[in-house]
Amino acid sequence: MSATQTSPTPTPEASAHPEMRAVGLGFDKWQDAVEAAISTQSLSVTGEVRGGQLVQFSDPSGAQLNILAVEPFATFIGFEAVTQNFGHVDMLNDVLAYIDVIDPFGNSQAQITANLAQGPLLAEEGTQQWQQIELAAMGLNVESYPNAEDYEAATGIYPAAFESAGADIIKSNSAQTPTAGATFAARVMESEWRHNQLTGQKFMHLIMDGLFPFDLCLAADFSGGQLPAKDTILAGQALLVASIAAPAGGCGSGSGGCGCGSGGCGNH
Repeated sequence: MSATQTSPTPTPEASAHPEMRAVGLGFDKWQDAVEAAISTQSLSVTGEVRGGQLVQFSDPSGAQLNILAVEPFATFIGFEAVTQNFGHVDMLNDVLAYIDVIDPFGNSQAQITANLAQGPLLAEEGTQQWQQIELAAMGLNVESYPNAEDYEAATGIYPAAFESAGADIIKSNSAQTPTAGATFAARVMESEWRHNQLTGQKFMHLIMDGLFPFDLCLAADFSGGQLPAKDTILAGQALLVASIAAPAGGCGSGSGGCGCGSGGCGNH
């Protein structure tokens, strides 16, 4: 698809992919999003995988599309998060990662499953310890509370929760198939509008303080199109995406390398 061809027209209202709308990619079909990304001629190669490539489209807004161009073929959303955590990473398949989120002292804070940008490069590797993780939540079904007191009055719990159904499945050895879905409750620290240059759509980007810090992306029509104020409590369901950061001076922290294979850790 050449750069002169017309990209598919995104229609947010009809989009069947709320996780894509959360970063301004309001397409009806994944294929439409992929074709629009390819038309920019600005895809970058993240790494080589089994004789094929893992490539990424990175929009200036932070929105990303990761495309695995080899069997089993996959396209999954990503985001260039501002917040960072540490974690031990195990791949469950080419895309989904099981991450033990830890504090700077190595104490476990939570176990989550997330779609990892470099996942296909790590699928055949062992545990990647002490990785610097950029974590973002694509808001799917989120409610707003004016403050922590209102949230506690409504739910009876403090707004610092993060539960990953996929991680629970793994820990319980259940026969169910884990996903990147999660539920959360956290406090808004910062909020801003981001504009997706691929589609021209805007979306909300927030920095959240909860069980651990994370980015949250929300569709432009969330809460009537009003940015949540600082200290607002947001709670609900989300799709988690993650990326292993590549700090200057080399990959990894403590493990001696990022284990991302010959292709490196991607472009950041």
